[in-house]
Amino acid sequence: MGVAIRKVEGWGWMGVGTSEKGVAKIVLPKKSKGEVESALTKFETKSNQKLAEKCAEMLSQYLKGEDVALENISIDWKEIPETYRKILQTLQREVDIGQTVTYKELACICGFKKGARLIGQAMAKNPVPLLVPCHRVICSDGSLGGFSGGVNLKKRLLDLEGKIRIKTKD
Repeated sequence: MGVAIRKVEGWGWMGVGTSEKGVAKIVLPKKSKGEVESALTKFETKSNQKLAEKCAEMLSQYLKGEDVALENISIDWKEIPETYRKILQTLQREVDIGQTVTYKELACICGFKKGARLIGQAMAKNPVPLLVPCHRVICSDGSLGGFSGGVNLKKRLLDLEGKIRIKTKD
């Protein structure tokens, strides 16, 4: 397992934990490096360190407003229950940068007609936010809903992606 921690100007400290199979944990921006380090203690050995470093660098670029191919980073899905994995993989595949989907819409896409609550549970258990963009899932009334990093961070990420999307269309 590997660990990479970065300070991203204007965002704070963020981190990546990897296993042999891929990225297993993303720590969203925090005020202190210590908070990120304590969230990644189980990833302290150096195996797959190159992937941890690559992912942390790409996430730093993303948070600086660059269009990076986060979908190309391998994810270790081993610890994620099968139903949640299906939901998270569908979200990653179907909802592009700068787009949003409602909990209800994502439930329908995943084949869970009345599964909006299940979608919310899967988003809350997402160990790799940003790689699997749970911040793009919103409420049917257009409100943001919840987010593991807080609603303010969710809004900042959606605003950032709107700017990235506009930039890439030019």
